[in-house]
Amino acid sequence: MKNYILYFFVFLILFSCTKEVPETEKRNVKSIDEAAVRELIENYFAAYNAGDIETAAEYFDNDYKVIATDSLDVIGYENAKEDLLQYYRQYPKGKWENKIEEITIADGYAIVISSGSFMQPDPLTNKLEPTYSERSIRILKKDKNKMWKIFRYLSAPTFTYDEK
Repeated sequence: MKNYILYFFVFLILFSCTKEVPETEKRNVKSIDEAAVRELIENYFAAYNAGDIETAAEYFDNDYKVIATDSLDVIGYENAKEDLLQYYRQYPKGKWENKIEEITIADGYAIVISSGSFMQPDPLTNKLEPTYSERSIRILKKDKNKMWKIFRYLSAPTFTYDEK
């Protein structure tokens, strides 16, 4: 009988422990994830601006999809990589300036709202000037290795410069 009572108390103690994560630990994980997401976005633009399209494309998820209001949708990693390379070849002196406005993280996904401008050298002054500006949403997700990847990219132009 003593053994049953002992087993009962051990059982009671083991199963009465909660698995809920304390709020401070949740905030720490969120801030670590937020820093990782911010760094990924910054590294993506740095790689593109350096002309390293291979590295820039490594930040894309295999199921990456681009939905832009002023162009055709691009679906899949290889197509997105080729589209990025084509864009770089078309505007080799262009650079992206991006400003992250908000990051929201939940359940293995991150939503990054940002504004950005594509800058190109002015033919007269050779100073970088915006030729296209946009507001965008990038949705990132954690892959099987718990690494963030850009999963979706949605954008709408806020300014375009069209030569006439």
